[in-house]
Amino acid sequence: MPQVPATDTPREVDVVVVGSGHNGLVAAAYLAKAGLDVLVVEAAATAGGMTSTNPFEPEAPEYMINEASIQASLFRTTTIDADLGLSRKYGLKQTVIDPAHFQLAADGSSLGLWRDPRKTAAELEHFSRKDARALLELYEVIDAAVDIGLPMMQTNVTRPELMQIFKAVKGAAKNRKQLVNIGRWMTSSQAEAIEESFEHDMIRAPLLTSLPFMPFDADLSGWSLIYLGVLSKYGVAMFHGGTGSLPKALIGSIRDHGGDVITSSPVEQLLIEGNRCTGVRIAGGQEIRARRAVLTACSPKTTLTRLLPPGVLEPKKQNAADHIPTKKRGISDYKLNVALSGRIDMSKHEKWRGDGIDLRVACNCYHTYEQALEAARACVRGQVPDAVPGLAQVTNAFDPSMSPPGKDLWWFWTGLVPSIPEEGWDVARKKITESVMKDAEEYYKGVESLEVARRPLALPDIEERFWAIDGSVYHVDPTISRFGPNKPVAGFAGYATPVDGLFLTGSGTHPVAGISGMPGQNAARTMLKHFNLEDKGGRLGVLRAKLARDRELRGQEPYTSGQNDPFPTANL
Repeated sequence: MPQVPATDTPREVDVVVVGSGHNGLVAAAYLAKAGLDVLVVEAAATAGGMTSTNPFEPEAPEYMINEASIQASLFRTTTIDADLGLSRKYGLKQTVIDPAHFQLAADGSSLGLWRDPRKTAAELEHFSRKDARALLELYEVIDAAVDIGLPMMQTNVTRPELMQIFKAVKGAAKNRKQLVNIGRWMTSSQAEAIEESFEHDMIRAPLLTSLPFMPFDADLSGWSLIYLGVLSKYGVAMFHGGTGSLPKALIGSIRDHGGDVITSSPVEQLLIEGNRCTGVRIAGGQEIRARRAVLTACSPKTTLTRLLPPGVLEPKKQNAADHIPTKKRGISDYKLNVALSGRIDMSKHEKWRGDGIDLRVACNCYHTYEQALEAARACVRGQVPDAVPGLAQVTNAFDPSMSPPGKDLWWFWTGLVPSIPEEGWDVARKKITESVMKDAEEYYKGVESLEVARRPLALPDIEERFWAIDGSVYHVDPTISRFGPNKPVAGFAGYATPVDGLFLTGSGTHPVAGISGMPGQNAARTMLKHFNLEDKGGRLGVLRAKLARDRELRGQEPYTSGQNDPFPTANL
């Protein structure tokens, strides 16, 4: 997106949104549509955050790269597209990828992970009939979990909407025969859940490599397999024109409703007056006042430890914020884009299948189950794994406009590199990239010999490019203790904060990271309810409501008019 000159930056708006990742833009679009004057302030030169699509400059400017994310799954579970008219009015176009993934083997065989579990099971029978039956049984459990869990993801986690609660209860009643199985699956480790159900590497490996969120042997990490339920029920899509088409459409909606987005404007500090956030100060010293609120869509840790002035939070809450985990798992993320002078050859695997599917389109794995386990162990030791398992895709195979005719663009992501490499990042980055390229050549013939340019992004590069503390694409380590009312930290989980007028959204807030938009949608709804309460009851109404919430959390009786009013009108 074009940079807006600083002289055109408004001095005052209703809401300032800090960060133009897709969650910040989703929230801004809902707020603007509700009639609020909204300004999104982005630190980088282009909008979109980790959904950015930009020219591969300066090395290969004729190629367009998805700088971070590539597939959208949870976005399709929401009403965002319909609510904001993104496809209808602003040109957003997405197509479901089916199969969304393949597991490729060295002998040329492969297993497609189809949207229809029965089709996946039919392919899996070639390798193990037992596993094919087990897959369909596991899908029954996971599909039930999606019915129960998804409604609670699409609402405020501390003050859920009644409609979403009813949906979750309905899902539990519908799937009551699976509740015991869901509990057993959810409390197991990821490795335990996989090994309990499956014996063959062709199904074991992709269920580990594709989902490296928590340590594979950690209790409760089995929940990560819920992705299979989203895959089957909603499908996994890609956006035409790259992931950047999503922020482009959202910005169109924001501007049509009177809001705006400015870039190259990093926020240096939140403005606080009397425990109320009243705006932001951007680089260069210009202040932008917020009449109603400030919403930050960056890492919550950035907001609470870098942007918020010292002394605003009471000591215990500040200490909790200071300890929000961002690289305590031992593993971190790595991203690689490679521009090529010709077309990758996958004929070995395509001939084995014989069904005419272009294997370049899906996000594919090609390492073994044991290699993924060992990679995680090596990362915890601070070592670069001998093999770096991850997901690979040829972006222009889906959208030819992303590269010159006849020239491929290869994308790779892994969550299995060390967060604190013992050799330092200059050595580790080189080792990781060489390992990734070497292993890929066996499955994506030509990725080495046809290379025109490469762009690796390791932890420090992700931090610099996307302003993400510790290069965490999740903003908060995705461990089970940091979900629900503890995400990002207790007391800050409901999008509102203890600082009046300051709200949080983004991947570090409920429910999850990835291209979903749910944190942005939930945050906007929370803010609009807050503003409505403020407008109806004035500031007194808001403070009394805050007291009621505090009493509820402490297990005390609700405030009534017969009790002493801690917020007398004369003091307001």
